[in-house]
Amino acid sequence: MRHRKTWLPALAALAALGLAGTAQAVPSLYPTGTVKYDPTKAYGGYLLIGSDVPRLVDMNGNLVKEWSGYNGMPNKVLPGGRLLTSPGTWSEGQQDNLALLELDFDGNTLWEFRKGELVPAVKGQPVQDGKTWIARQHHDFQRKGTPPYPVPGQSDGQGEVTLVLAHINERVERVNKEHQLVSDIFYEVDAKGEIVWSWKPSDHLDELGFGPDAFGAMQNYPPVDNPVAGRHVATAKSGGGYDWLHVNCLSYVGPNRWYDEDPVKYAAFNPDNVLFNCRDANLMAIVDRKSGNIVWRLGPDFSPGTPDAKVGQIVGAHGAHIIPKGLPGAGNLLFFDNGGTAGYGAPNPAAPVTGFHNVKRDYSRVVEFNPVTKEIVWEYDWYKNHKGILGHFGFRFFSPFVSYAQRLPNGNTLITEGDMGRVFELTPKYEMVWEYMTPYAPDAPLYRTYRVPYDFFPQMKKPEEVAVTPPDRTLFQLPNDKGEYPDTGIQGDKVRVISAGVAAEQGLDEDDLADEQPQGMHSY
Repeated sequence: MRHRKTWLPALAALAALGLAGTAQAVPSLYPTGTVKYDPTKAYGGYLLIGSDVPRLVDMNGNLVKEWSGYNGMPNKVLPGGRLLTSPGTWSEGQQDNLALLELDFDGNTLWEFRKGELVPAVKGQPVQDGKTWIARQHHDFQRKGTPPYPVPGQSDGQGEVTLVLAHINERVERVNKEHQLVSDIFYEVDAKGEIVWSWKPSDHLDELGFGPDAFGAMQNYPPVDNPVAGRHVATAKSGGGYDWLHVNCLSYVGPNRWYDEDPVKYAAFNPDNVLFNCRDANLMAIVDRKSGNIVWRLGPDFSPGTPDAKVGQIVGAHGAHIIPKGLPGAGNLLFFDNGGTAGYGAPNPAAPVTGFHNVKRDYSRVVEFNPVTKEIVWEYDWYKNHKGILGHFGFRFFSPFVSYAQRLPNGNTLITEGDMGRVFELTPKYEMVWEYMTPYAPDAPLYRTYRVPYDFFPQMKKPEEVAVTPPDRTLFQLPNDKGEYPDTGIQGDKVRVISAGVAAEQGLDEDDLADEQPQGMHSY
């Protein structure tokens, strides 16, 4: 392991960028890539960019593999360098993927699922009698026998069924009398790409925990007092409509200590059962795979005195899953609790007219809790993890949409703060040991990322891991258009950070930079 002597953001390139003049509440310019890294404390592996074009980057932010022409939601990988992804989205849907594909390392198709719905011919996709089969998959899927995210030593999942989260359109007057719904449906798809099991929440309305006020609020779509993310407006798309639950994650419960201890008492945690989360309804639940009944639920009522109050009000959560066996915290439930607005109920100050998305919170948290007792085991919450004046700055950890949390084999937690385009790794005691800012999305959103063990890709050589120590922010400066750096008075001299680009132009080796630094410049 080598420790980098100087922190090297590409400031020369950043200074040349043309920045939009629109005012915003976050910095308009910041370094991208790996901005902090302690190899002695972080869990080494690749980072899979789990949205948009599938990309693998190493711990130092170097791009090591890209599958151009694909766009998964999410992208996932299996041992042997195999990728699960999508060829693109359906223009008439709402986040609907055309197909779910399994590719080998070289991009050859090994398996596919398309036969979710037959729609008018889609350009560039297989056509039969003027129609095209599309999956309408969105947000999640899981190959049975594998965990929700990469774990060392896991099964390769070959030959198993695939759990798929997809959309359908339907009309359910109890939800909304006027509008077509975008409803969720769960499939199991076999090795031939055929559906062998399905389940949909709209068949189980009385098991979801909604009261009269919640059903009343649903009738108020589109809400006049609370449009959110552009989704709650009427649409003319044939596959569009009211996305009333917005299920955003789906996974098998998987092998766990509860079921091992007592399969009768803890029958809800049968490894074959299915866990899902509803972003817009503030609830998550487990479906009994055999009976189809909902056998465990968190939310939507978090009122004081209820069992769910111990977890605390969730708002627009993402990524709920049971931590896989073999990892620290195995058997507990881990999720990213976004904040923002969500939920249905009586009108209140958050939704004074409609009660539509009547729960609001302006910060995020990551929660691990015991699903049997509903006691919190570990939590990253800005307000709880910072004291004094910093405790008021909850906006510093806030992603009202997307995002994810992954438990790592060393006990750390990888957190995707998606709306900020930021990924960071925390120890159990909240020390940040790795931080990354994506350079791949102009507006910075990351749906998910995953840390992937190196041996998932035997085709590639393990990359070098080099520590990254960020500079003092007082010395992180950009020159003006004349090439002049500001004289801030700090250390009595003009200050600057020499970039890798400057070093290359001057023909300097990275380790020679310290000798070229002006007076007042620190080495890092």
